[in-house]
Amino acid sequence: MGKLFGRLALFILIAAALAACGKKERDEWLEAANLNAEESAADLYKKALREDILIVYTVTTRAAQTKESFEAQYPGLCVEIRDLRSPDLIDAVEANFKNGGSDCDVVICTDNSGDFRERLVKTSAVVRYLPADIALHMSAQGSDEPVNFVNEAELLFYSAKRWDACPITNIWELTEERYRGLIYMPNPLRSFSTYALCAASFEHEGDLKKALEAYGHSEIVIPEGSSAAEVFWKMAAKNIIFTNSSDEVVEALGNGVAGFGFAVSSKMRLNSLGYGLVPVYELDPFSGCRTSYAVMLARNSRNVNTAKLFIRWMMGEADGKGEGYSPFNTEGTWPARDDIAGVNEVSLDEACLISAPVGEDAAARQKMEEFWAQVLKSSATEQK
Repeated sequence: MGKLFGRLALFILIAAALAACGKKERDEWLEAANLNAEESAADLYKKALREDILIVYTVTTRAAQTKESFEAQYPGLCVEIRDLRSPDLIDAVEANFKNGGSDCDVVICTDNSGDFRERLVKTSAVVRYLPADIALHMSAQGSDEPVNFVNEAELLFYSAKRWDACPITNIWELTEERYRGLIYMPNPLRSFSTYALCAASFEHEGDLKKALEAYGHSEIVIPEGSSAAEVFWKMAAKNIIFTNSSDEVVEALGNGVAGFGFAVSSKMRLNSLGYGLVPVYELDPFSGCRTSYAVMLARNSRNVNTAKLFIRWMMGEADGKGEGYSPFNTEGTWPARDDIAGVNEVSLDEACLISAPVGEDAAARQKMEEFWAQVLKSSATEQK
């Protein structure tokens, strides 16, 4: 028995020593990264020239355009863009961090489901880098918050190929039989931004009930124990064609197969190719949900100076005129900086948008996923 306790004590001591060693190494990385230092772009460029290829994990293909202008601005620096879906990106960064390393340097992701914040930000798998000269032009953000650099929305669109003007004014109209098969929407269990819209709708019970009353269809009843959001989505799902992504939605809108579609607002840039995507900014009680993109530095990055320089470039540099921000300042996006003029005719505050829930706990998430799994199953059965 004495030998057993001795071995157990030795095991605990070794585990504690390894944990302390790992913590020390991570602290040393943070100290060396010097994230609060006042460094000019010129200073960072000199240091970056001694580093390796910068690896960027991103959920937006627009980062590729920032890469091109960055490499042109800073000869000798190379960037590799790896385009991933949000769930895959979060899994990859989390796994690398838990293994004590990092396969990337910069992470660009949305936080629409809360997973990014819970699994990467709160665990310090990614860390903030927000230079003081850029922070001056951004809304106040907590030290434990992701650095959100551009705002978007999961938004309802209608196809200009079908209608000259939006045929509805109330969201409950989407439940009408005449729109069966004409509404396209990404699967909420596969799309973080669509999930955010659906989850946020459950926090606007009063608004949905008032909209239902204004709609005037007394045959729609909200059973005791159910919410207005549950009733709405169950009814609307009978009319919806669920897709894997916003890309499929905008393709259907673009060729006129779909009449309505929920998609990320930045897809409006495809109108330059003749897609005919018309955003619905006015709808009772809402037409979409605010979303945002965050940029963070990967913990244990091996190319910290290049990462800092890239983040500065992508956020528009100190004066907001850096070309790296241009791909993110398009139709359907709203700058997070107060010194960069947006290109949308409608401001973010003027649109009928709700906000994604913050800090959703595991129980609420599981309940929402179970609800949607059942809705999707019923929808698939009815559409066979």
